[in-house]
Amino acid sequence: MDVLIGLLLLVVGLAVCLSGLRMFFIALPMIGFLVGFFTAALAVSSVTSEGFLSSFLAVILGLIFGSILAVVSYLFWYVGALLSAGSTGALLGSGMMNGIGVETGWVVTLVAFGVGVLFFVGAFVLALPIYVVIVNTAFVGAGAIIGGLLLTFGQIERAQLGYGMSWAALDASTFWVFIWGGLFLIGLLSQMRIIGSLTLPEDPWTAARPA
Repeated sequence: MDVLIGLLLLVVGLAVCLSGLRMFFIALPMIGFLVGFFTAALAVSSVTSEGFLSSFLAVILGLIFGSILAVVSYLFWYVGALLSAGSTGALLGSGMMNGIGVETGWVVTLVAFGVGVLFFVGAFVLALPIYVVIVNTAFVGAGAIIGGLLLTFGQIERAQLGYGMSWAALDASTFWVFIWGGLFLIGLLSQMRIIGSLTLPEDPWTAARPA
């Protein structure tokens, strides 16, 4: 199971990080799926007190909720962009807790959720959709690549992903945080090169379609 989830994260992460803007109408539903999957799985883990993704119920509900958010992110493309901003905030929030040594599960979850909401609202207020897409798909994609690699090669356990990929990366080694930063910059540069070749839909509350 760990290897399968790790490979899935790796493949999705590469696509989202390097081509989030060019294929944003595909990448954003992917992010919607990841946000939904991990949120539902974490909720099940909190309620049942079982390890993250250690039960069949967590996986099934994660797939269902993830699929719902993926569909919503496609039908209303800006929802996907905002979810990507929220997921970036959640990743940073959980990583910040690890950085200062906080390991209480509910505290980490609450802070990650709070920072995620702040990023979600901030992205909505700023109303710069193309940059929201670029920055957040590059960051989230890079995080998924790191999480996938660590999980595939047994450097972390599935339970560590419950606190967020930034937490897992810091737990493994600060070296992986620098790798994350490097991948983020590569993704950012890769997407900035094609910024002039793509026009986002004028109405943010419509389906995402290639231009």
